[in-house]
Amino acid sequence: MTELTFALLKYGFLILLWIFIWLAVRSLRKDIETFSPRPSRARRRREREVHKAKAETPQAAAPRPHRQPSASASSAASAQPTLLVIIDGPLAGSSVPLAEADITLGRAASNTVVLDDEFVSSHHARVYRDTRSGQWAIEDLNSTNGTVVNQQRINRPTILPARIPVRIGATTFELR
Repeated sequence: MTELTFALLKYGFLILLWIFIWLAVRSLRKDIETFSPRPSRARRRREREVHKAKAETPQAAAPRPHRQPSASASSAASAQPTLLVIIDGPLAGSSVPLAEADITLGRAASNTVVLDDEFVSSHHARVYRDTRSGQWAIEDLNSTNGTVVNQQRINRPTILPARIPVRIGATTFELR
């Protein structure tokens, strides 16, 4: 075997080794991002862009003439949510009807919504109807990694309006 052939084989093997390492690291990084309780930078950037676009849309629209709200419009605005909808995570797309009973979330099989996630406690949080206000509220049940409502970690029961994202581990849900 000549020196040239040996050098080509040696460098070819090194190049293949680096490609393999790069692919393995890339795959592991995607797996870690998938199971991480914190959204990736790219996802946070997309959410910020969507939020900015929503904030700019009403300002750019032409002013509408003022009209009296009808009874159906005011009742729709004050309508209570009827579903807990999971919008991101392993159970994305599933929903749970909101009844008078509490909805518990966690890893344990006894929960209403079972989240198979290492960042979720066995009994992580509960969604319930607040007796004083009649609205839906969420309470963190002393979980290790916490419950995040509208990008704020909560430490006491919090009223949960419709369309406000709640993150528990890798799962995000909202009331609709």
